[in-house]
Amino acid sequence: MKVPQKPEVHAPVTNHHWLTALFMILGLGIVAVAGFWIRKCKCSTVGRHEYSALKRADSGGESNYSDTEMYDGAFIACRQFLSGSTRFELRAQLDRIGSRSNKHWFIVQDVTLDAERLLSFVSLPTTCPITPSTITSETVLALFRGLQHPYIYPVLDLQFLDTQVALICPLNHGGSLRDLIYACTWHEDCDRKYSGRGEGLPLWQIQRLGRQILEAMLFLRDRGFPPVHHLHSGNVILQNGVARLAGLENSLLGISPRLPTAPDILGFGHLLFEMTTGYELPTAPTPAHLELELERVPRVVEVLRLIFQNLSQLPSIEELICCDLFRGVELRELRGINVMQSRYTPEILEVLDLAKKSITPTGGRCRQYFNGDGNDDHGEVAWFD
Repeated sequence: MKVPQKPEVHAPVTNHHWLTALFMILGLGIVAVAGFWIRKCKCSTVGRHEYSALKRADSGGESNYSDTEMYDGAFIACRQFLSGSTRFELRAQLDRIGSRSNKHWFIVQDVTLDAERLLSFVSLPTTCPITPSTITSETVLALFRGLQHPYIYPVLDLQFLDTQVALICPLNHGGSLRDLIYACTWHEDCDRKYSGRGEGLPLWQIQRLGRQILEAMLFLRDRGFPPVHHLHSGNVILQNGVARLAGLENSLLGISPRLPTAPDILGFGHLLFEMTTGYELPTAPTPAHLELELERVPRVVEVLRLIFQNLSQLPSIEELICCDLFRGVELRELRGINVMQSRYTPEILEVLDLAKKSITPTGGRCRQYFNGDGNDDHGEVAWFD
């Protein structure tokens, strides 16, 4: 008799394929997340302030080959310039944050002081009144060290490089007065951030910033500096809400101003109009501008009429300060500040003398601001980039 055999029991077969796939997906996810954080950490060391122009963005065909070539050439020149420096390291190349096409900007790190700086390269004109040399750069730096003032933006270093000059200034994330008017970020491309119309500033801010600019102009005049023909909102840096005049080196290097013949008083008039209305005029404001657009601010109209009513006899800086618009403004930054400076050396006096001669009509850098015999209230003016 056969003994019945028990049915053979087989262990269940487990399919490990789905587990393998799951682990692979999890592994790839971990690698992706790790890679993301590594890149983020690297980017944080390159720019803690989210610079938008670490690489030149595609402008949609607006920039031509020449612009790209200049941009890349400036990067190479900057690397060569910094290769011999043990103090500064390149961090980023910026887009064209200002209006000059032959000027390039970089962010560098001062490793000695652990501070960011703004390095700029600008081409020297053939009409540069001073001789580019190491000795001249030391003289110009000594001049700027003697112009320390709460409303003057400092130049920390200046060096001549063949046909260019390199300047190092503090890096200020507050931007310029123009950035404030147009409510834009300081490191954006100039053509993009200033393409539209800005907003007029409140009256209290116009009064305070305008008075600070006038004080800077008065200080420079008393120190024997050439008239500030480069006065515009892009050359007024805002630092903790205080206006600081920049671009002073342009007067020494023979660089053409945006208002080729406009004395500093007329430049201030254009700047005051822009602060109030949110846009700049290429000509003197007409009565329609003053009556219609500035009806709400009669004290601003008073100053603009004083400036533009007779271009052949401009008011002095002191007369503008005494106007009702600026007379009562408190200047807290000047409290306890000794603005008395030591006498200039003969080398500095020579540099100032050459710069002043270069902006006279015989020097070839002045042009007619107005047409006619000098009594035209609304003459044309060319704007320089």
